[in-house]
Amino acid sequence: MDRRIHERHLAHFQVRLTDLASPDVSASGQGIDISDSGIGVYLPLKFAPGSVVELNINDTSLFGVVTYSAPERSFFRTGVEVWQVLIGRSEMAELFKAILQEAMPNQQLEYADTPQSR
Repeated sequence: MDRRIHERHLAHFQVRLTDLASPDVSASGQGIDISDSGIGVYLPLKFAPGSVVELNINDTSLFGVVTYSAPERSFFRTGVEVWQVLIGRSEMAELFKAILQEAMPNQQLEYADTPQSR
């Protein structure tokens, strides 16, 4: 039985996840799905549920908390509940913004403050 609250949309993108309490704990991985409340990723190391993290996708940053991390195949399937999104200024960020607006319609998306916009 599937107990998911929100529908997941398949995705394929490179990510970097960093534990904000221990910035030296960081890993690159693969985004696998997006739902209304968060993002699923495959990572080479386990992040403890409850860890407050920053997830970087190109020049876009998402902040949230790890809700799930369990071995799957040769990786750790990790779920991140997204609390804040800071969109970058690149063309890729604009494409990702459109994806997030569709998959996370209740999430407020803000533009990151970049040196060019100051």
